[in-house]
Amino acid sequence: MGYFSSLGKRISSAAHSLGQKYGKVVRKGVKFVASHAGAFKHGANVVGNVAGTAATAAAAMGMEPVAAVLGGVAAGSKVAAKIAGVAGSVARGAVAADKVRKQIQRK
Repeated sequence: MGYFSSLGKRISSAAHSLGQKYGKVVRKGVKFVASHAGAFKHGANVVGNVAGTAATAAAAMGMEPVAAVLGGVAAGSKVAAKIAGVAGSVARGAVAADKVRKQIQRK
């Protein structure tokens, strides 16, 4: 076996090993997002509701600059809740697809 052939096999083996390790990390991250996205979405919705109510109260008291800032916070948290919902759905789909892939590999 030549030097370059041996070197190529070692590089290929190391790349495969790194790929396996990164795959495990990504799967754990996806599972984390899938299990915690709902809690983040709920928290963002609560923040948005509170900020919206406070913005309404500030506007009623004549503090329009404060109401504008609180309205921005409410809008931002609603967007964050939507993003968390989408991320959670995608992550749950990825976890389900990974389970199907594992079932197929076992057969």
